[in-house]
Amino acid sequence: MYFAVNPWPKGTTERLLVRLQLLREQTQVPLYSYILLDASFDQNLSTAFPWRRHVEGTLYDDTRLVGLKAVAPHLLRLPDDLEKQLTWLNELGGSCSGKPMLSVLCSAVPAEELIAHFRPYLLARTEDSLEWPVRWADTRVFPVLIASLKAAERTHFMAPIHAWLSLDRSGEILEWLGDGLPYPAPADFECWALDDARFSHLVAEAEPDAIIGALHDTQPDLFDLQEPAANHACIKKHLAIASRYGIEGAGSRRHFATLALMLNDQFTEHPAMQAVLQKSWEGGDYSATIASLSADFWQQTERK
Repeated sequence: MYFAVNPWPKGTTERLLVRLQLLREQTQVPLYSYILLDASFDQNLSTAFPWRRHVEGTLYDDTRLVGLKAVAPHLLRLPDDLEKQLTWLNELGGSCSGKPMLSVLCSAVPAEELIAHFRPYLLARTEDSLEWPVRWADTRVFPVLIASLKAAERTHFMAPIHAWLSLDRSGEILEWLGDGLPYPAPADFECWALDDARFSHLVAEAEPDAIIGALHDTQPDLFDLQEPAANHACIKKHLAIASRYGIEGAGSRRHFATLALMLNDQFTEHPAMQAVLQKSWEGGDYSATIASLSADFWQQTERK
């Protein structure tokens, strides 16, 4: 499978552990260090040696999602011996590199309490009363999810966390800080209420990955011309252009994303494509106007 996530840059493990050490020095209180592993990207990893010895539990334990335990987010305890952490995390990172499945959590509470704290956020209930599992351990969507929390929700969600570290698509370390409370207050709800506006935003943010998955299944060679993160950025940028010009049909948007991978970065500025976009904005048929493009356009905008 293709996740549009770059492999870990050299030195990533060292940078993560340096940040952990700084947190230990700054907090000067007991600090629990965990790996949050999204097993949906590799169901065998958390049960393999030596990782299975470090599993403290899954976020789906004792919930309605327990039947999905094999693909649940797993909490793994980092080795206590600081000298062993580098080798351990390097090996684990080697198995996770290029997959959006690993975060580092610095917590003020042990795993059992942390799992219980996150429980009300594992399902989102939309205004139509449907409930959806929330992918907190998927590092592609975590930044969008945490930004979608209201201020009070975010403060509570992060209450027992000193820091939540993950990698963006290019491999840069991202960090979110919490209050690191040893006794966080319980939530006053059992399911995260998600209004239509926030749900629609989450769906829109997920569209590039959905298109990438569909395209890679049928045209994997399209993704060989750029790095994975660049492919995602390219498609996201051009879907925004499609929206700006009223290209709304799923098939048309997927086709426009395909062009973004096939053609050079300036193809939308070509006069012929500008004419296509303008006609789409005026209500014209996207497929018909694309079909009218000349051979010169395709030659002049080819990605090289």
